[in-house]
Amino acid sequence: LRLKSTRSPTLIILTYHRVLPENAPEREFEQPGMIVSPENLKKHIRLIRSIGAVPVHLEEWLRKKKAQEPLPSLSVAFTFDDGWRDNYLHALPILRQEKVPATIFLVTKMVDTEDTFWPEQVIQLLRTSGTSLNDPALEWLRPYLGELANKPTPFSLLEADKVIGCLKDLDDATILDHLASCARTLPEKQSETTPVLKSRDLAEMAQSDLVKFGAHTRNHFRLNRLNSNAALEQQIVGCLSDLQAMKINSTPIFCYPNGDITGSGEELVAEHYQAACTTKTGWNKLTRSEYDLHRFNLQDGNSSNPRTLLATIGRSLV
Repeated sequence: LRLKSTRSPTLIILTYHRVLPENAPEREFEQPGMIVSPENLKKHIRLIRSIGAVPVHLEEWLRKKKAQEPLPSLSVAFTFDDGWRDNYLHALPILRQEKVPATIFLVTKMVDTEDTFWPEQVIQLLRTSGTSLNDPALEWLRPYLGELANKPTPFSLLEADKVIGCLKDLDDATILDHLASCARTLPEKQSETTPVLKSRDLAEMAQSDLVKFGAHTRNHFRLNRLNSNAALEQQIVGCLSDLQAMKINSTPIFCYPNGDITGSGEELVAEHYQAACTTKTGWNKLTRSEYDLHRFNLQDGNSSNPRTLLATIGRSLV
């Protein structure tokens, strides 16, 4: 009711990560809160429209707000974090079919690589039978296993996800260095698909004008874990330079990895970008700062039917 009756221009930003079919093998090695099925994504789009909301490009809504041009009473922006290739394989066909604009926040140094992010590497390690957690090469991991330290692999997804949360006490570069040093212990890649978007995918997506690409740092490093202004500048300003060099539909909007923000990072973002997305939940009224945009993270667990989707959005009626 609140959604339908809103009169003051309001923007709701929806956040997605991976778009994977129910039977996709990648689901066995991914955090549950990161995945939405293509069917659920389509349902979200159609429900949003059924309550009178207008899908918009995030950049366009911000431009009209700044220019004080008329805006719909209720707008919804679809955003995707990280730049997973399944966004191209499974989300793009739906966006085209439904004619819905979207923004993908890219981790620019991951594009055109065969790499994946450290949580997925750790999950694959813990979810593979026969991995010996007593291997000396994995000594760095043991302090973060807690009560699971003596459990044989494979872990359940929830158990592996719990370890991911504990590992966030370390900075991202340190975790990646540890994983690289014990590469011989890691299992072979389980999926034949490339995890992250390729340049050719970006070019095709950009041609439709439905998809724009924002910045999500160069390496998905959490900004509050970086120890120098030079490192912050590399991740924040360098990412924008990378986007511009790609010659795609880039947009000067930043998205904070993991929602982690620092004062120096905020200053750099405000100096080089037109807006920034956080992980705070809430509706965006005209009074909201463009550098403090709130969003709702959607995944199969919290939005698989109309009631759960509306309940998720309705948790922050501000």
